[in-house]
Amino acid sequence: RGGSGFVEKAIKMFVETEGNSKENESWVFLSSKDGDLRDRKATEAIFEKYKPTHVIHLAAKVGGLFANMAQKVEFYRENVIIN
Repeated sequence: RGGSGFVEKAIKMFVETEGNSKENESWVFLSSKDGDLRDRKATEAIFEKYKPTHVIHLAAKVGGLFANMAQKVEFYRENVIIN
């Protein structure tokens, strides 16, 4: 999920609180709907579109305990590709 999870929401709330962001800073919060980080071309398109100077990468394939246990290799592979 990356840009739409618990940590992202906390960062966004902090940044949007008056006095926490610096002058001339522009923050962009994306989610999996904005591009598939498993797809290199889609990822490159995101970087080309936004041209970030910094990235806080929070994306990961997650499931519940049983999904992680049942699909260990699939979760590992997708998360390695995302990173």
